[in-house]
Amino acid sequence: MFSFSNRFTKLSLFFLLAVFLTFTGCVHCTDAGWREYKIFCGMSSKNGEITEADWRRFCDEHVTTAFPDGYTSMEAIGHWKGSGNMTERENSRVLLIVAPADAKDKVMTIAKKYREMFEQEAVLVLTSTGEAIFVGDGQ
Repeated sequence: MFSFSNRFTKLSLFFLLAVFLTFTGCVHCTDAGWREYKIFCGMSSKNGEITEADWRRFCDEHVTTAFPDGYTSMEAIGHWKGSGNMTERENSRVLLIVAPADAKDKVMTIAKKYREMFEQEAVLVLTSTGEAIFVGDGQ
């Protein structure tokens, strides 16, 4: 038998909400003060590939501390035109954060920190307005 902690259950629910928001664009509810923030992080740097251990350490030290209630990290493959004017393909991670509208400064701090730490040419931050509701016990 599996024993799931309350934290695991909350993270699972948050993950499901994040996936839903990703595919539908927004969720209708009673609180319009929420934003969906996506931070697109390339996994290559001037010093080579960014390792999974580097990514986990970055998330633990910067993302989790800023958003202890949860976020989602997704693997992706990015295509973009870099400074060499060539379209490049790069392994990437997308952070999906659903948070109050006033969290933009925290999100931008995370993006700037990632760019600085891993010597990125750019980090994309996408903000979408929407409504969100967290469904839990009794709802």
